[in-house]
Amino acid sequence: MNAKAIFLGLTLLAFSACSKSHSGFEKGKLQDYTGLDGCGMLIDLDNGTTLDPTNLTDFQSEVNIVDGQNIWVKYHEIAAGSICMVGTVVEIEEMENR
Repeated sequence: MNAKAIFLGLTLLAFSACSKSHSGFEKGKLQDYTGLDGCGMLIDLDNGTTLDPTNLTDFQSEVNIVDGQNIWVKYHEIAAGSICMVGTVVEIEEMENR
C-alpha cells in the first residue's frame, strides 16, 4: 500500500468515528404556533407530521428552543388531549440541535 492510501484510510476512519449516529431520530424543525388558540412551540417533521410535545421544556439545556431551529428528535405518542389540536401529542425521548 502506498502512503496516500494509508493516509486516506486513516482520515476516513477518524471522521467516521467522530460523527454521531442519529439512528432512530427524525429530522424536524421547531415552529412557533402561538398564533393559534392553545398552541405554543410545536415540531414539524420533515415528513410533514406535526408533533405537540408535552415535555419540550425538559430539553432547554440541550436544544435552542427558538422558532425555526432544526432538530433531531426521538419521541413516542401518548394518549393525551391537546388544547392546540394541531399535531400528534408526544413525549420527547431525546432531542438535539441539527
